[in-house]
Amino acid sequence: MSYSSSGFSIKKCEHCSNWTNGNKAFCENCGEILDLEYRKERDEKSKDLSAAPFLLNWYKIKDSDKNPVYFIVEKLIRGGQLILMGIIALITFILIVLPG
Repeated sequence: MSYSSSGFSIKKCEHCSNWTNGNKAFCENCGEILDLEYRKERDEKSKDLSAAPFLLNWYKIKDSDKNPVYFIVEKLIRGGQLILMGIIALITFILIVLPG
């Protein structure tokens, strides 16, 4: 619920139950999003995104934070990805500049 008069509105935060400036997106007191529906939609989308298998997450090795060997292998894979992307960017740049 929000109240407004002459452009200024106050809104009760659903998270901390304190009144705050309703024109702002976040609560001045606790920092949470003021719009409860938007917060629910954001949480649902983040759950959907975390459940989806993405190509960028293939290099995550299970228990790499506990085992130093897995940690090093994971970092080597990430370094290899970085080098591969750099090579692809360089080739793309050369192909773009070469015809001109």
